[in-house]
Amino acid sequence: MKEPLSEYDELPYLLRWRMHFGTLERDPHSGNEVMHKHTSIPTYKVISVFNRPEGKVVEYEAIPGKALDTVWSTLSMDKKRRIISDMGRFVDQLRKMIPPKHFVIGDSTMGAALDRRFGPGEIGPFYTLDAFHDFLRRGHNPKEFRGDCVEKIHEDRKKSTKPYVLKFTHGNLTPNNVLVDDSGRVCALIGWECSGWYPEYWEYVQTCHNTDIHSLAGEEWLDMMKGAMIEYEDELSCDRAIRSRFCSEDYGRPRSVRPQSPSPSVLREEQDEMDDKNTEHTSG
Repeated sequence: MKEPLSEYDELPYLLRWRMHFGTLERDPHSGNEVMHKHTSIPTYKVISVFNRPEGKVVEYEAIPGKALDTVWSTLSMDKKRRIISDMGRFVDQLRKMIPPKHFVIGDSTMGAALDRRFGPGEIGPFYTLDAFHDFLRRGHNPKEFRGDCVEKIHEDRKKSTKPYVLKFTHGNLTPNNVLVDDSGRVCALIGWECSGWYPEYWEYVQTCHNTDIHSLAGEEWLDMMKGAMIEYEDELSCDRAIRSRFCSEDYGRPRSVRPQSPSPSVLREEQDEMDDKNTEHTSG
């Protein structure tokens, strides 16, 4: 009897050699091909996709360039503005992509998505906005969060005559995912593993949260990027309140194991702290 053929692909010798000595990036879907087809956004070219026990192994074409966060401080303001202008144009192209016929929050194939914020596993897909918001809250009532921002976005939004629409989202537009050439022009966007179809505010929220403001590009990059994107400040406040309650490990636990809701005294202290900050911010 012959041993049955493996259901997995055999990796070429040269690729195995490059994987051993080079840098390997895994992508849970083939969304990058969609980028090439529908936009002019520069990104790496997919050479081969292999089905392996550890998941899909994607071989990309190498692109010369430096991560923006390593060179930002050396660029002139004109070059910085040009980069931000290009980024705004790229984001606009993504948002103009035609969404799926049915409302599905997930990866580019409308399947389960990956986001390290929620741990190493995949999430979704979600077939309603309420299901996605309920997942973000870990099933907790919107009224249990400090302030009224979560209730405003997750509950009052249901009554809105203009609900959120789906937009194709990169999900991690940070300086370390932008490669620039020696002239200071964007030569590639990388880090597409968190991309997919999300509510229209998700790109803005993710960019704000994922950008390290203490890096070389950090705060200046974020301030300039905000001017190149549609801002969703209420949604950002809502997401901050949720993030302050749950970490990635919480999302990895079964839904039946939920973090306890804070006591009324803790909620009162959080609200007092927020009121004090708001007073200081608006004083004078």
